[in-house]
Order: sequence, then structure tokens, then C-alpha cells
Amino acid sequence: MAVDAHPMPSRDHRKAETSANERSFLPRSGRPRPGSIYAIIGPDGAGKTTIALDMVNRLLRRGIRTRISWMRSPRIVTLAVIGDLRLARLAKTVRLGGHDDVHIDLRGHPVLLHLYAWSITFDYFLGYFGKVTVPRRFLRRAIICDRFAWDTLVDLGLTSGLDEGFLDMPQGQILLSLAKKHGGLLVTASPEELVRRKPILSLDPRLPRRLRLYHEFARRFGLGTIDSGNTPESVSFAQAAEYFGLS
Repeated sequence: MAVDAHPMPSRDHRKAETSANERSFLPRSGRPRPGSIYAIIGPDGAGKTTIALDMVNRLLRRGIRTRISWMRSPRIVTLAVIGDLRLARLAKTVRLGGHDDVHIDLRGHPVLLHLYAWSITFDYFLGYFGKVTVPRRFLRRAIICDRFAWDTLVDLGLTSGLDEGFLDMPQGQILLSLAKKHGGLLVTASPEELVRRKPILSLDPRLPRRLRLYHEFARRFGLGTIDSGNTPESVSFAQAAEYFGLS
């Protein structure tokens, strides 16, 4: 199995070598149960949704009803802020092959950065309540998050120009506390493979920085990593299942 630069060690081996501060990011122990949260993170085109669908089937075979929630950056209040940023020419939409993306650059605009980051943070927790907390607590669903707060931190790190330095901002600390609570599995691939799968990424000059940030967060916070570009799909499924205790 090709998993990042190194094969993923067994769960017991990782526990022996992981510091006390990192133990909350290890795969959960015990039997999967209703109300569990599984976070799958990574760039567009990495194969997160395919892995999430396989996990749904594995959980259903255990009699656990599951919901997939898309949790990159829910936008409610943020839509108005993005509208203002468009007028200020700080946000632009790029389109290719029926797909579109919004690139925002707030370097050198600290007031607008704080406004945008607070709106993203507010919207994120509002979306988390509706897409994760409600179905988890009241419907007893296991929740697979296709993207999570880690992805939002990567987005804001790029938007701010601070990269991992965004974690020192108050909004970064708030989002990081949620991200660390549930950990996550990073699914990624090389820039060339991602562009091949999703050509619109060729219009994003920040793609190398994005991938570096993902790997930095995975290294610093002990997240699992799968390189889907060098791993057969069936092996990626098995790798994710092992990480989340579903094998």
C-alpha cells in the first residue's frame, strides 16, 4: 500500500510511539456505533467521496445507518461577504469545463480578512449543527464528513497568505479545536494526478501550497494519509476501513 511517503503502521504500534498530545487523533478503538463521526479530508479530485461511499456500505453491513455530509465551508453569511469582495476585486470566479471555483486573496487586507474569517467560522458551526449534530444526536446516524474543518483551515491559510500561520488567529484556533476533536483521514495525490482528474485545478496557482498545507497538518496533528494516486482503489478502501476501525 502506498500511503504518503511511508506505510501506515498498525494502530497498536502508533499508540506506542504517539505522544500524549496526539493520542486523540488516533483511530477510534472499539466497535463502530451510531453517532460516530468520520472525517475525510483532502483536495478536490483526490477520491474522498468514493471512499466515503465504500464506508457507507461497510457501516450498513453492521446495521448502522449513515449520512454523508459535505463540510468544506457552508456559506450563508459568507455569501454577502464574498459579494463585497467581488466588488473590491479581491475575489474572482474561474470556470473550466462546466466547473467553477472562487479564488480569494486577502493578503494585505487585515480588516477584510478578519471579517471573512469570522463569517466562515460562524457559517461553519451553523452548518456543523445542521449537518452533523442534528442527524447524529436525534436520528442516531453515523456521520461521514466529506471534507471537514481541516479543509476550511487550508482554504483560510491560503486566502490569508499566512498558510499554517492562520492557526494563530482566533478563528484558526476555534476551527482547529473542532478539527482536533474528530481527527481525520487525508486523501491526496500528486498535483499532476489531481489536475488530470479535475482540470479546473490547473487554474489555481496555489495548488502546490495547498498540498503542502494538507501534509503539514497531517504531520503535525497525526492524521492518517492515503495517496490515492499511487494506491489502487480497493487498497484505498481497505486502508480507510482499517484507519477508522471498519475492516
